[in-house]
Amino acid sequence: MDGLWHGDAATVGTFTLADPAGKAASAEYRLDEGTTQTTPLTSGKATLTLTPSTRGTHTLTARVKSAAGVWSDWAEYTFRAGTITGTLTVPFVNEIAETHFAELLHPADGLEETDELDEEIADEDDTPAGYVEQEDPEKTETEDSATQTATTELPASSDGTLTGNSADGAAQTLIDLPVASTATAELSETGLVIYANTQKDADTIAVRSSAGQVELFHLLRSADSPKTFTYKVNLQPGQEISAVSDNTLMISDGNSDLVTFLSAPVAVDAKGDTVPVTMKANGSDVQVSLAPAAGQTLAYPVLLDPSGSSYTVTPAERNYCFWNPYDCSKARDHAEIALQYAKDLYPDRTLFQGTGDAFRHCYWNALMEVFVDHETAYEVATRHESQSRGVDKETDLKNNKKGREIGRYYKARYSKAEAYKKTRSSCKSHVSKGKLWIIKNGNLVRSNA
Repeated sequence: MDGLWHGDAATVGTFTLADPAGKAASAEYRLDEGTTQTTPLTSGKATLTLTPSTRGTHTLTARVKSAAGVWSDWAEYTFRAGTITGTLTVPFVNEIAETHFAELLHPADGLEETDELDEEIADEDDTPAGYVEQEDPEKTETEDSATQTATTELPASSDGTLTGNSADGAAQTLIDLPVASTATAELSETGLVIYANTQKDADTIAVRSSAGQVELFHLLRSADSPKTFTYKVNLQPGQEISAVSDNTLMISDGNSDLVTFLSAPVAVDAKGDTVPVTMKANGSDVQVSLAPAAGQTLAYPVLLDPSGSSYTVTPAERNYCFWNPYDCSKARDHAEIALQYAKDLYPDRTLFQGTGDAFRHCYWNALMEVFVDHETAYEVATRHESQSRGVDKETDLKNNKKGREIGRYYKARYSKAEAYKKTRSSCKSHVSKGKLWIIKNGNLVRSNA
């Protein structure tokens, strides 16, 4: 099986049944759950003509009988029938996408269990050489604002606008999706938002990762599909676009705390091979293009994976991230992961100045150490506190620092996949054993107080 699509529904296909030894006299076979049929073999072979009634994945099951009357084990051959070019229905687009790219479309279903680890991790000064602190005008954090996040909204149709909203709703980032033909958004049975047939032999698919993050995909079904997609940013007063870094750029708003990242990290073909991608900014137009390597032959369909995410940042963060959009986009993604686990592991009342808050800061910094780098972890986390003051700032900086120490400890000893779990368990243990900090009655106390 080559894993690709051939023929179509109600189209005759030819199959060969063969006994490798060339001695079997007959065979039994069935298509999918159909009736089992018998055919004689000549020199151990027989040619069948079968007609799948529907588009999709089908299974031919067969076994052979020797001249002595002994049956072999059943064997299965899976094939895909369907023309994937032209105008397709949403269910068939969904099947094509899920058949080839389910892991990309659904990278994490639910949160993992979190145990506790009890390992001593040394304290150390981890301030990067040359770091200069930026202090911004004070902005008091409240129980509500501590867990408020920016949001990203999908349009109802493909000719609409991807909208990033600040946490307070006062600012927006507006990005027009690439479109040649207008399609209404439809939710598939597997949870994908599908805009079918938006370009020639191409569809736009969206998956919501969190309130602030949306993964966008272009499903390219043939060599005639477009290779370049242009997103148009409707810049609002005070907004500007950063330079592209590692296929990521940032749209910042000098009048608010809203930033939006656009990234195009990867494309993958039907064989699972990675296809290089480029991103270019020309004024307010952002172009994402397939850029196959010299001599690379693509197996269709191909999934191109841009994404858009909106976050709330401080002015100090914004200044750093404008010149480091890729690292900052990953850092903010990890902040979302840490918040989700904090909400899962701790009561809501502890997410502001309590144990949930301590865990969140710890795990966020640990994740940045593991998956980004130390400088970014320190710069982003410390700049995130540039509007904080007093005991609130002291608490967060202490928990941030311990999280980075935990991240470095496990990154040096385990794979990233293992460190992802162990840092979470370690932060949870640090909370329960009083090795992190919380605020009680306005005072800084140990996290098990």
